[in-house]
Amino acid sequence: MSLQVVNRIHADQWQILRDVRLRALEDAPYAFGTTLAEGEKRTDRDWQEMARDHANLSDRAYFMAYVGDNPCGMAGCYRRASDAVVLTAMWVAPEFRGQNIGEQIVGAVIEWAREGGATMLEAWVSEDNPARFFYQKIGFEETRLTEPLRSDSKIQIILIRRDIAP
Repeated sequence: MSLQVVNRIHADQWQILRDVRLRALEDAPYAFGTTLAEGEKRTDRDWQEMARDHANLSDRAYFMAYVGDNPCGMAGCYRRASDAVVLTAMWVAPEFRGQNIGEQIVGAVIEWAREGGATMLEAWVSEDNPARFFYQKIGFEETRLTEPLRSDSKIQIILIRRDIAP
């Protein structure tokens, strides 16, 4: 199978966003600041608002990857400063890992970030997350900044950065 498309979500795709996000939280609870229980407590209205904001506002976006008609990965991002964008909620379904889908999702985020004038892409990744190697492979460098994944968590996350200046 080959990737057909990575697109910024539309406001009416809130159910896809919800379903993929909840699947990600279930698959990789060590990787996200939100728990599955918190995600499941969100109402349809919450998901609709999240999709609408990430589809329409200029300071944030959500991207969804598809193989055929099947959503297989996602990432969110937001503008932290005029020159920096933070990559969040990055996830690829286990059955699609190793097929360059993650690279294509990050590529869409970089394109969006550059269009807004950003020259730096940042993300937080947990110390034990196998995705650290993915991020290193695509040019991210670890900083010395760490913090807890969640206020009640012993898992530490590390700030990583990638220069995206054209």
